[in-house]
Amino acid sequence: MNRRIFCTTSLAALALAAAGRAATDDQITFHFYGALDCPPCMAFKRNHLADVQAEGRSLGFAVEENIIAKTRDVPNPGVYGDRDPFLRVAAPQLDFVYPPIFFVSKGGQIKSVHGHDWQAALEDAKRLAGQT
Repeated sequence: MNRRIFCTTSLAALALAAAGRAATDDQITFHFYGALDCPPCMAFKRNHLADVQAEGRSLGFAVEENIIAKTRDVPNPGVYGDRDPFLRVAAPQLDFVYPPIFFVSKGGQIKSVHGHDWQAALEDAKRLAGQT
């Protein structure tokens, strides 16, 4: 029982600390949400993700890769774990919430949503990185 309380309390403290950091920093982040059974998602991961990550390291923006096993689970709240709420905030700006999904945030606030267009998301992340 005490172990469960400790774990729950520790996780809550970590979540609050992370939320506080996101609200105060100006980190630009390129977000990629996909699924293992999604051929376009895996093609992006295989052919382009390393290049996007290299651009991020070079220009100073973060790259988040969020992958689940099955595309059919995307509508289930919480399926992407602690990054799921961020996807749900972006969802109203999408024509449909189906991977691959790319968007850009700054300081924990969504700046642009690009649906399946990773190149547009990369260009926006690069543009925002140039403004900092």
